[in-house]
Amino acid sequence: MDIGQAINAIRKRKRQKLDAVAYVAGTNTGYLSRIENNNSKPSLAMLEQIAAALDTPVSSIFALAEGRGETAEIPPGFGDSEADTQAIDLVQLRQNFRALTPANRRIAVELLKALERTQA
Repeated sequence: MDIGQAINAIRKRKRQKLDAVAYVAGTNTGYLSRIENNNSKPSLAMLEQIAAALDTPVSSIFALAEGRGETAEIPPGFGDSEADTQAIDLVQLRQNFRALTPANRRIAVELLKALERTQA
């Protein structure tokens, strides 16, 4: 998950409309939409404004983007589509991979390659 997806997930969990968050953050709906869709990267100042508009710490946005956020940050209904499910799986995979030793990381990569070869 990245910053835009994290902002979108938190906004949806809090049931905030895009235009309301944009207004409070001091930007326009189009720009916030581009951020959420990863077509634009916010400055740190804008990220702070968006976090304030969502009444959430910037650190929570980063944590969710990095896969360290609580599953409570995932909004209801998120995971219903294949893309959502894949994003959740990738976050869990990254969390587990980070916990491995370097030797076990190499083994995990080789295991994934072997699994890929078995698919037809």
